[in-house]
Amino acid sequence: MNNERRQIEEQIFRYYLQSENAFAFGGIDTSTPYLRIAAQTNGNRVFVLRMDLNGYPERKPNVYVECMLKDRHGNDMSKPSATNHTLPAHPNGWTQICHYHHDAWRPNLSLWLVYLKCLLWLNIYEKSLQNGEDIDYYLKHQNEDDVY
Repeated sequence: MNNERRQIEEQIFRYYLQSENAFAFGGIDTSTPYLRIAAQTNGNRVFVLRMDLNGYPERKPNVYVECMLKDRHGNDMSKPSATNHTLPAHPNGWTQICHYHHDAWRPNLSLWLVYLKCLLWLNIYEKSLQNGEDIDYYLKHQNEDDVY
């Protein structure tokens, strides 16, 4: 991600979040750039998301919740799961959220849209823990033609 794109992304987050303390870009001039951002659910629980930006915007960012989440059965959400919309865990043991179908990714999509999809996933995750349904019960799978 070049500096101009980072500045645009920062402006978008500052506008919508109205806070510069809720997010931070790091490692931009390295091979492991990332964005860390707080995401508060409707249930007032705060999660920290890490978006790995290596190859962004040409490649969709991997997004991790900076902890290992448990599914409704108490199992670690560390493996790919269609019913839970998760991908392989980060080497640090963080749950990876599936947010865009890889074939639907376009370089003009902003990190704000990724954040919104992940916030939706987190709210559905909380709901699934409450009522015992899989995440897939609420969240349909995106196909390669669905851009948003």
